[in-house]
Amino acid sequence: MLRKTKFKKDKKKKSKILSIKNKKKEDKEVSEKDNDSVLEKGARNIKDLIAPPSFDRSNPDCIKVGNKYVRSFMVNGYPSNISVGWLDNLYSYDGDIDTALYIEPADERGALEELTKKITQFKAQLSNEIEKGNIKNTTRLRNDIMDLYAQREKLEKNYENLFYIQTFANLYTDSMEELKKQSQMLDNKMKGRRISLNPLYLKQDDAYKSALPFGKVYTNEAYRNFDSGALTACFPFYNSEISHDNGVFIGINLETATPVLIDFYDRKILENSNFTVFGKSGSGKTFFLLILTLRSILKGIRTVIIDPEGEYLDITKAVGGTHVYIAENSETKINPFDLEEEDETDDLGRPTGLKVVKIKEKVADLLNLIGVMAGGLTREQESLVSTIIAETYRIKGFTEDPKSLYVKEAVFNEETKEFYHDGKKKAMPTLSDFHKLLVSYAEKEDNEELKSLANSLKMFVGDGVYNMFDCQTSKDIDFKNSPIVTFDISQLEDSVLRPIGMYIALSWTWEKFIKKNPLIKKRIICEEAWMLVNRNMAGHEYTATFIEKAARRIRKRNGGLLIASQNFVEFDNSEQGKAVLTNAVLNIFFKQDATDIEAVQNTFRLSDGEKRFLLSAKIGQMLVKMGEESTVAYAMPFSYEKDLIDKNKK
Repeated sequence: MLRKTKFKKDKKKKSKILSIKNKKKEDKEVSEKDNDSVLEKGARNIKDLIAPPSFDRSNPDCIKVGNKYVRSFMVNGYPSNISVGWLDNLYSYDGDIDTALYIEPADERGALEELTKKITQFKAQLSNEIEKGNIKNTTRLRNDIMDLYAQREKLEKNYENLFYIQTFANLYTDSMEELKKQSQMLDNKMKGRRISLNPLYLKQDDAYKSALPFGKVYTNEAYRNFDSGALTACFPFYNSEISHDNGVFIGINLETATPVLIDFYDRKILENSNFTVFGKSGSGKTFFLLILTLRSILKGIRTVIIDPEGEYLDITKAVGGTHVYIAENSETKINPFDLEEEDETDDLGRPTGLKVVKIKEKVADLLNLIGVMAGGLTREQESLVSTIIAETYRIKGFTEDPKSLYVKEAVFNEETKEFYHDGKKKAMPTLSDFHKLLVSYAEKEDNEELKSLANSLKMFVGDGVYNMFDCQTSKDIDFKNSPIVTFDISQLEDSVLRPIGMYIALSWTWEKFIKKNPLIKKRIICEEAWMLVNRNMAGHEYTATFIEKAARRIRKRNGGLLIASQNFVEFDNSEQGKAVLTNAVLNIFFKQDATDIEAVQNTFRLSDGEKRFLLSAKIGQMLVKMGEESTVAYAMPFSYEKDLIDKNKK
């Protein structure tokens, strides 16, 4: 008895001690909490940063969160068959919408029992239908029974698992009227997939919170059971889609059968308008460029084409363009010394209203031309030649003042019967003017290098065999009104004149076309541009330098440079060629040669799948890479485009 009493006493004492300790502990925690509240008073936490300023719950079918009207939905009607992309209309809706998908694993034992129960139920119903001689529902019941057997077998063998899902969405708009309109649009889109949306009237609060990223469901309604395969189809699987609102149609996405639309001149989407097109012979590259040029006309894009194979003659004439032969017997002449005033622009490419003549840039371009004609220049020759070119313009009275381009006094032209009140354009210097000054300078300074250079240029001036560029420019080249201007250099000799003709066409286009009208969308298509960077071509370092500068400078003048070639390796082996590729924001690849594919893959970081596609692509199929986006497409022509191109090829 004493021991028992003592035990109770000791126990009571121990309990009292513990009670005192717990009280001290609680007092300490309260004290620390009070101290924390004092120190943290006025401090902002994460809830303060993300919480909206206000909630308005006065409407039964929506709530107002800050300045946004929000309607919350729950998916309560599902299609009988689920396939990949069945929720794309919800995930990819054009409006401002949040979607939350909640997944909860089901009890497999209970699921098996339920499946067995359904099989028994359907079998009994099937037997009843057969006894009555009613064959209306027998096929459906047999199929349902087979599906249930298959599903039960997968669960029994653990091939698949069973889940319950709930789907919520919050639609945000700036006004109640817009909310009603977009709700109807969203509902119609979902009904097209046989999906029903329930706006959960009088439960908007719970539905709204359920669609927020809290990972918690606030309403236990509209569960739907899915197996593993159906659940996989619930996740958003996106194929890369390139579709700009005001874009040019370039083809059909091979994976989604949707149109690929690219707006080359929207600076919010693309940094510049440069792009490349590479493909082996017969891959459909030129045909694609033809239909792209035709469609670009409809978007107000004017195009100049450097055509080394004579493939654009008929299509240029068909649309009322201007075709220029660059050949010895051509009636149309081009003076590479032509000088033009330029509209100055700000950093965003907008015209400032001022005009200027940039003689130094022209001197640099002509220095490159002389280098191409001479097959190369030494550093001393480059210095002297640039001085002589500048002196040629100075002697003719040209300065950076736009007024220096015109005759000051009024002039009446007897041939055209036109009266120029402010004067007319002066005659431009020619290759002969430069050559005479070069010879004079070489003799005066007794410079053997200049004498050698003057002798090498004789074939391009006066009565020389290649004197087609020693002339004044013809007046029949209409850049102003022609949707397409094509320079056909197919008749020029490959090894000597073709690179020169291509360079002159490019530099002359830059002077007469790119520098003018900065508000007009412009494009230069340079076909087989590998000739400009090929090390086996005379003066390749000068032509490659020019095309690199053009790729960098053309953006400011609202223009784009399109480089097309079947020889990618030449670009990959040239420093200037690599710079051109770097300045291209869009790259299009048709079928590639096996000898080029490794270089293409390494330069553009293609996946193995993209590499295999380019080796096996059919005619007209292409890989389109724009920044991090990549898609495969088919350059599908419309029937009238195909008829127009085929007709003009005959």
